[in-house]
Amino acid sequence: VGVAITGIISFICYNSFDFLYLLYMNQWMPFALLIAQLGIAVVFSARLFKMKVTTVRVLFLAYAALLGITLTTWVLAYGLSSVALAFGLSVGYFVALAVIGYTTKANLMRLGPILYTGLFVFIIAEAILMFLGTDIMTMGFAAIGLALFTGITAYDTQKMKKMYIEFEGDEDMIQRLSIYNAFQLYLDFINIFLYILRFVGNRD
Repeated sequence: VGVAITGIISFICYNSFDFLYLLYMNQWMPFALLIAQLGIAVVFSARLFKMKVTTVRVLFLAYAALLGITLTTWVLAYGLSSVALAFGLSVGYFVALAVIGYTTKANLMRLGPILYTGLFVFIIAEAILMFLGTDIMTMGFAAIGLALFTGITAYDTQKMKKMYIEFEGDEDMIQRLSIYNAFQLYLDFINIFLYILRFVGNRD
């Protein structure tokens, strides 16, 4: 549902002259969207077990809608056909990873800290290199990012399975975990999509 909302909102914005005009005339808009998304993510994570389930669900869907607005800039940069191709490839790749993570007997839990540490270092390195004027849209960066989220997606899926088993019978906790895990997997999918888009996208 989150991915569907992101796609629908992005498509509507892409076909809205008023929105495109607003986007080009207000340089602060991408920054404001980023701040809003970060704010929702922080509140979502910090108050997951304190807010009502309905409120948590609304925050997740609001985040998905805001990201749909942000992703409109990617559609403008790469073109609708490239985005559609990347989306289709991402769906297939993501489903395969989720199935592997859910069905494998290998213990992926030990890989979690390593993968997330690697992701943190990767994000910091991207930020520093971007500040220094280095092109971070290269295939090399896309390959590293995709490799990290390949492992993280399988790890998050197995972690989700273990959580459900641990809290089986606690209906309130299961509902909260369902939204939390949906949010985690949603972010994994979006990142996989963005890195695949770098591979197949045409920015001409």
